[in-house]
Amino acid sequence: MQAEEPLLSTGCAAGAGNGERGGMGAGISGSVPETLEQAQLQRRIRFAMNASLVANVALLLAKIVAFVLSRSKAVLASTADSLVDIASQVVIAIAEYKMARADPRFPVGRTRLETVGVIACAVIMTICTLAVIEAGVNDLLAGFLHGIVPEIELGPLLYAILGIATVIKVALYVYCVALQKTSDSMLALAEDHRNDIISNLAAIGFGAIASQFRQVWWIDPAGAVLISAYIIFSWAVILRNQVDKIVGASAPEDTLEMLEALASAHHAQLTVDVIRAYHWGARYLVEMEVLLPADMTVRESHDIAVMLQHKVEAFGEVERAFVHVDWAHREEPEHKVDRNLASRSTNLFAGHVSTLPTLGTAPALLGAASSLERAGGAASPQAPHAAASQPPSLSR
Repeated sequence: MQAEEPLLSTGCAAGAGNGERGGMGAGISGSVPETLEQAQLQRRIRFAMNASLVANVALLLAKIVAFVLSRSKAVLASTADSLVDIASQVVIAIAEYKMARADPRFPVGRTRLETVGVIACAVIMTICTLAVIEAGVNDLLAGFLHGIVPEIELGPLLYAILGIATVIKVALYVYCVALQKTSDSMLALAEDHRNDIISNLAAIGFGAIASQFRQVWWIDPAGAVLISAYIIFSWAVILRNQVDKIVGASAPEDTLEMLEALASAHHAQLTVDVIRAYHWGARYLVEMEVLLPADMTVRESHDIAVMLQHKVEAFGEVERAFVHVDWAHREEPEHKVDRNLASRSTNLFAGHVSTLPTLGTAPALLGAASSLERAGGAASPQAPHAAASQPPSLSR
């Protein structure tokens, strides 16, 4: 999982002059973090995860004892919440472990595992909470339809267990909230702790009322259903946000404006043509199309582009940046999906008109490109971007 903010890269290549272009999201902050600050941040995140895991295991055991003694469905809902907290942390830890290690199967890393881990946590939480809702509804039906009223007994020991659990969770929640803008993992943990606080307080309240006033026995299973419904709703909101990040939601307008201002001030001869910034998991992928004079050398244009790329990637919220240098503005999009969306094509993956001559395979595509080059058939800046009927295949 992408718990750390990337530092300024010195070895990345920019797509300058060759046509290539290779995400929690409030806006981009205005300062570049220092290495020491990064190390301190990582220590705080690790401490938060380890402390949360130890607390969740201890609280789960205590809540199991509390449920066995009380038979309260509201306590069961709180116990299920703690159980899923541990499962969620295991998922997050696995994602963190794999994300931090290089794998040749994933040439640009596995940072999106952080977002996938949070989505998995939301799914696990929802499934387990639905089981608690089912138990609560069964108790309500048994009581109202068959007169079978559940026995509930809360004593001082149970109040002490849930009270101590709540205090610990409040402390961990405050700690994780302070870090949630730096990592989606901390966002997930903060949500876990908040849900535990609410479920613990509700369990104490609903269980106490039901045990003291038998005529309102139904308030305990009804409370369990309400607690579970709240937990599902809160995780559904997080799930929607994380799915948007996986799909590629755009950065906010103020972020785009800041990136444009940065690029415009980068070089006196540079003109910003197009800027896109969208989520690539927890952080942003930034694409810039900039214009430089046609008579500028490749060497000069590349150096200008790669330094601009480094400046953009210095922001902690940016994972990767690509700078494409051109010498003239082009009206139509240069990438096939963008172009086909704009033209309302039924085939989003159809290639450019220049790839039309029977391109069934990648070798054929390379051969056709070589032929075009030998024939001097380079397209002009304003050439139409018609789509090929069938996209070529990379399989041989």
